[in-house]
Amino acid sequence: MTTTTTPAAEKRPTLTRSAMTLIFALMLVGGALRSVEAGCQNTLKLALKDVWLCGVISYAVALIGVGAILVASLMVSRRRVWPARADLAAMPKWAPFGGLTGGAAIFAMITVASSVGVGTFNALIIAGQMFVAAAMDHFGVLGFPRRRINARRVAACAMIIVGSYLMAKY
Repeated sequence: MTTTTTPAAEKRPTLTRSAMTLIFALMLVGGALRSVEAGCQNTLKLALKDVWLCGVISYAVALIGVGAILVASLMVSRRRVWPARADLAAMPKWAPFGGLTGGAAIFAMITVASSVGVGTFNALIIAGQMFVAAAMDHFGVLGFPRRRINARRVAACAMIIVGSYLMAKY
């Protein structure tokens, strides 16, 4: 990994083409799994007839899954670096609350995806993500490096909105 200097003299890592290809492939798989997740959530909601219980079960299963991955990684990894007290004290107080935003997204998925269809749901979720992400990048907030908005990024957001409209309409 090498670093490049941006006009604002910020240092950001650059990745090799093969690393970027792998990362993009993993992101595509992750995105595909979100559609499968919507189907699982909808099926669970229909079976349980309760959106709240569906959300609790979904998060419980996710917690068990993440725990199992943690245990497996600890068993095969020689690197066992845990945060020190100073690391935890220096962490912003809002940092652990990302799970709540994930919970809100899952609740939205459980309650509305079946009404609008998984394609439209995902298209609008992605549109919302892109607008907030563009603003976060532009201002460099929540620990992300600053990446100023430009005409290409605005055009990309506009194309996502057009795609969302087309998914909803057809």
